[in-house]
Amino acid sequence: MKNYLKFLSRLPKNLRERLLLIVGKIATGDLNGLDVKVLQGSSGVYRCRVGKLRIIFREGAQGFEILDIGFRGDVYK
Repeated sequence: MKNYLKFLSRLPKNLRERLLLIVGKIATGDLNGLDVKVLQGSSGVYRCRVGKLRIIFREGAQGFEILDIGFRGDVYK
């Protein structure tokens, strides 16, 4: 089981649903309206800001792959 799935299961239902909607948009490549930036020092790795939470993902051959989801201070480590 990926670490971010365990993290999502611990979140309140309304926040978890909001994040899952955004993850769905990222998975389909619809980044319009999202706060997305390229991470420095990493080519093809991005972060999406959702309040104090961050979704880290990368662009691969089959689209975008979620690498991690967590709070701002923890996810970049």
